[in-house]
Amino acid sequence: MTSTGKSFDAFRLARERGVLEGMLDLAAASRLRDRIAEDADRTEPVRWRIAGTTDAAGRPALAIRLAGDVPVTCQRCLAPLAFEVERETVTLLARSEQEADALDASTDDEVLVADHPLTASELVEDELLLTLPFAPMHEPGACAAGNG
Repeated sequence: MTSTGKSFDAFRLARERGVLEGMLDLAAASRLRDRIAEDADRTEPVRWRIAGTTDAAGRPALAIRLAGDVPVTCQRCLAPLAFEVERETVTLLARSEQEADALDASTDDEVLVADHPLTASELVEDELLLTLPFAPMHEPGACAAGNG
């Protein structure tokens, strides 16, 4: 199933082992705007997949997978840098803030309060924000024009 802007019931997706997948257009992701290189030559969408699952203890969860290159600005030379994203995260689902606090204290996994329908594109954007480095940089010696 493909879905981007439509909302979904995370607990139902987990229970039914459903899958949502699609592409996130980085130019349309408003919260990512200040994290993406302004003068990037091209911006390819990031592929994503959200799969309903359970953790080892049988608790409902979502497996969120991101893959693609995100154009960011190197903080050494200020030139564009393609930051490769290849990440899968298991996020436990909670029905309330209190349940989230209890889960958070008992696991290293991310916890998400899913007491309302979620939007796939917002969930993917949140995960991407957590993935991108605060100060991205080329490898030492690889900066443009010998800067760095």
